[in-house]
Amino acid sequence: MTYRTHLAAGYAAVLYTFSPDTLTELILSTGTAAIGSVISDVDASESHSRNNLAKVSAITFLSIAGILSADHFAGTDIASHFTSSSSLMRLFTGFLIFLSICIFGEHLPHRSFMHSIAGTAAVTLSFSVILPSAAPYMAVSMLSHILLDMLNKKKIQLFYPLPKPRIGFGICSADGSINNLLFYVFSAAALFRLVITVKGFI
Repeated sequence: MTYRTHLAAGYAAVLYTFSPDTLTELILSTGTAAIGSVISDVDASESHSRNNLAKVSAITFLSIAGILSADHFAGTDIASHFTSSSSLMRLFTGFLIFLSICIFGEHLPHRSFMHSIAGTAAVTLSFSVILPSAAPYMAVSMLSHILLDMLNKKKIQLFYPLPKPRIGFGICSADGSINNLLFYVFSAAALFRLVITVKGFI
């Protein structure tokens, strides 16, 4: 699937799974979903989330910057978790773990570690170090990516490092008409849920 379809699916999955009922949860869940929905493709040379790892870092930093900017203007309390020196060290340590996982995954075959249960668990663990409340959003958005890729003709190594079974249902190509249809369906679903959520704040 294309990156925009994965983004739409990631947003929809997180919004419907967690139904954020505070502005803090909404900002954190959607910001984390932006990273989790595309991070699995760090191992693909054609991926929109890879350019010698620069794009992965950019997406991560931009998402974090977006979260903190929204936090500032909305007056929520996300940044308060990182005011102490110990919290800043946790943030730095978690990001180093995250970056190390991405570097490891980047050098492995496409749809292997970064599309596996082990890869999802590793990235989720890194986010549990950075900010524990963001970890569930990361897990769900990454799983949405993996489930979507199971529809493609190229199979994924879900149980990495085990070479088999590789799972792929061969229903559609990564960028064909079904991909486009899913993009519109997930976008509409995410937008609908977002409108309902925001109305709850008013």
